[in-house]
Amino acid sequence: MNLSVYKALFRSSPYPYLVMDTELRIIGASGTYLRSVKRTEEDIVGQYLFDAFPPNPDDPDSTNVAEVKASIARALAKGEPDTTPFLRYSIPVETAAGIGHEGRFWSTVHTPVMDENGEPFLVFQNAIDVTNLYRFDKQSHAVTLKNQPFNPTQSRDFNQAQMHEALSRILNNEREHLRSLFDQAPGFVAVLMGPNHVFELANKAYYQLVGHREIIGKPVWEALPEVAGQGYEEFLDGVYHTGEPWHARGMPIAVQREPNGPISQRYIDLVYEPYRDEDGNTIGIFAQGYDVTASVEAETAKRESEERLKDGLDAAKMFVWDWSLATGELEYSDNMLSVLGVAPETMNSVTKYIHPDDQETTRRAHRNALAGEGAYQIIIRFTRPDNGKQIWVDSRGRVRYDALGKPTGIRGVTVDVTERYEAELELREASKRKDEFLAMLAHELRNPLAPISTAAEMLKFVAHDNPKVSRASEVITRQVKHMTALVDDLLDASRVTRGLVELDKKEVDIDSVVSSAVEQVRPLLSAKNHAFHIQSDGSSPTVYGDRTRLVQIISNLLNNAAKYTPQGGQILLSVTTRDDRVCIEVVDSGIGIGQDLLPHIFELFTQAERTPDRSQGGLGIGLALVKTMVDLHGGEVTVTSPGLGLGSKFTVALPPDPRKTKRQVE
Repeated sequence: MNLSVYKALFRSSPYPYLVMDTELRIIGASGTYLRSVKRTEEDIVGQYLFDAFPPNPDDPDSTNVAEVKASIARALAKGEPDTTPFLRYSIPVETAAGIGHEGRFWSTVHTPVMDENGEPFLVFQNAIDVTNLYRFDKQSHAVTLKNQPFNPTQSRDFNQAQMHEALSRILNNEREHLRSLFDQAPGFVAVLMGPNHVFELANKAYYQLVGHREIIGKPVWEALPEVAGQGYEEFLDGVYHTGEPWHARGMPIAVQREPNGPISQRYIDLVYEPYRDEDGNTIGIFAQGYDVTASVEAETAKRESEERLKDGLDAAKMFVWDWSLATGELEYSDNMLSVLGVAPETMNSVTKYIHPDDQETTRRAHRNALAGEGAYQIIIRFTRPDNGKQIWVDSRGRVRYDALGKPTGIRGVTVDVTERYEAELELREASKRKDEFLAMLAHELRNPLAPISTAAEMLKFVAHDNPKVSRASEVITRQVKHMTALVDDLLDASRVTRGLVELDKKEVDIDSVVSSAVEQVRPLLSAKNHAFHIQSDGSSPTVYGDRTRLVQIISNLLNNAAKYTPQGGQILLSVTTRDDRVCIEVVDSGIGIGQDLLPHIFELFTQAERTPDRSQGGLGIGLALVKTMVDLHGGEVTVTSPGLGLGSKFTVALPPDPRKTKRQVE
């Protein structure tokens, strides 16, 4: 077949074709194409496509040049035909007034022609005029298919073949559009046909739910065997046979999310709708739903959390509440009734059950919180109306504000602290009785010490020539002094715990305090043959304090170091000024302090382990008195120890004399 025959067939084709090169220069056109655009070959061949068919300057939207270019570009890029089912593109026509544009609608396909190397060198445009199939609204620019049947006589160029091709493109486009909508549905969708519930359609979400398995054309229990026996058979059969829809929320389903993968527990909202034929008979089921696993698990976690919270609130005898200032209404957790024995609607309804002596305390706490403090905490007495029992409650509230900073309510928590409060009262009472007992014991012990000491001294004079009596007198005198020291410590401890210690503050020279303290402890240091040294930075510091108590602080620390340092140990006392604070350090090479004892070393009656003969003596009061006295002076005492057998270091830091600081500022 020669070229002239090909040309004759091309020109006589019932389909409209335009041929152009890849630069969009027109090479030829079929007779059907030329008739549809009312042009001749001489008019368009050799021209650039959009010169031959220029845009309409009066109505640019009527010539969709951009879509034509985009379709050709896609076809060339893919090497495959590209279809535009609907294209609005007016064509130039001759009128009595000159060249104008006639509105047209087209269905186009651009097909690339490839050379022997697989590269495109021509482009065929198949453009079918579908103007008579559509209705165009000029105001809204909306385009819709006409409802009435198409009459081929309306266009002599629109033959049966073209109509079939155009309608096929339209139907394919609509089918793809519906399929896209079907796949993009937010939930999973499937269509099951016949009494065996054979999969006919399923969207992407459904495939994702069942692990992207091949299911189309298979009965549901063959496609999803793991779902069988979970109750869904009865629901599907019921909808198919009765024609009544069925739905459920949060249904559990065990399904494979991956082919041959493990069974996964999911939860779904599901609807089965009957699919009917023209006679109303059920021929299938439309299944639609959502995977709500995340929300079900979140709700389950929330419910479990609320149950744990409720159990915790019940165990703690605690409830939370929210008071609206605008309405006075009170919202609260369910266990308020079990805690207070009442479930009021307003805050005023609660107030009447508060002990009369505590009502003003409560009102004042509310006023202060709203006035600016923002929060409050009170412990008050409350009379339960259900049994008349008085309880103690710890109530705490925090003010809520709106966007403008105006108080809108108070949210808080209330706890029944009766057991704790009564236990604390008992402990305080027991502690008070203990302090009173210690004070009484110290006084009772001290009373006979003076005459015993006097009697011992008299023995020395009466029987000075009797060695045995003299030694007995010395023993009695030594033990009386030791006993007196212990009793003095007890008296001090009693006064401290009862808050009866008062300081006689004045300007005190620390060097003189150190000398007095060393003088008191010197006998013990000498008796144990300790190497004792004093270091000073020469600043001769002074502090504002009670001289007697400061001497007691240093002597207690030195006494402690001497007692707990083995015979012939090293003890260093240093006095320095650091950052305007007077620092006194006592460092020893003694038995050290264990890490378990270190945090409690300054507590009353705390001691390191004693030797069996109790050679160190003492009651564990000295260091507790040191901390109390240092605190009363506004200072700080700390202790460090590398460990047992490695010695220890006590540091007292006292603040500078505030009167001198004030004078320096002035």
